[in-house]
Amino acid sequence: MNIGTSGISGQNTASATLTDLNDRLKLAKAQKAQAQKTAADTLNEMPKKTRDDARARAKAKVMQLVERLKIIKELGKSDPKIMAKMLANLMKELKAAVKDYAKAGGNDMDVSGFSAAQSTASQPVPDSDAETESTAETETTEAAEEAAVSDDTDSVTEDTAAEATPTTETDAPGEANAPYIPTPADIKGAAEAYVKTERQRAEGELMEVNDFMKQVRGLVKVVKDLFETAKIKLAFQKVDKDTVEAFKSSGKDMEEIDKVLQDLNKGLDDERAVYGPRAAIYA
Repeated sequence: MNIGTSGISGQNTASATLTDLNDRLKLAKAQKAQAQKTAADTLNEMPKKTRDDARARAKAKVMQLVERLKIIKELGKSDPKIMAKMLANLMKELKAAVKDYAKAGGNDMDVSGFSAAQSTASQPVPDSDAETESTAETETTEAAEEAAVSDDTDSVTEDTAAEATPTTETDAPGEANAPYIPTPADIKGAAEAYVKTERQRAEGELMEVNDFMKQVRGLVKVVKDLFETAKIKLAFQKVDKDTVEAFKSSGKDMEEIDKVLQDLNKGLDDERAVYGPRAAIYA
């Protein structure tokens, strides 16, 4: 009797150990899957983070130049030659910052995906009442057909009928494991949520780029005005070669900056057209 009890106890212990091992294995697999997903998400975010970091450095540089310009204006009041040379150096640094911003890459927007979602969101959901009526008509027709052939099924035995009739226990697992099929309303709702989120993000990114371009153009305008002031003051003075070069190089730098900004702006035209009238404001 004791031997039998010991055998059962041993089987229970082995079963418990096996269950514990299975649970640990499932946990390890889940943790590995989560780690892989996290790593994949990180890799996907790297290009965006690299772009954002490069843009942030360029914007910080422009802000530094705005502050430096205030100092140059004060120093240049007494010596337009010095001001011209300092402005020339400032323009070179501004040109480099603008190019770095543009090279960082465009906005993180899936225009084709947004257009597809927008099309789905605009589609009307099928009338549920019409579907219900159609279903009811089908069920009525099927019931009539079953009644018409009921005489032919009288010869079927009760045992055969019992075997053919699925039990609740048999149906339950199948229902539990049945895959979820989204309804047209579910699909439309998901598309609407995606469109709303993407439009808000797109408008935010477009506004950011627009603010940067506006700030750069404003800075260039101030520098251009200061050069005009310096030119007037130097009209009746002997100008050295370096000062002349400062005027020439600054003019070329201004043209290059304007070209980069124009290209950057054109690259956003498709996004403005897709994301709607509010996005078009940031043109």
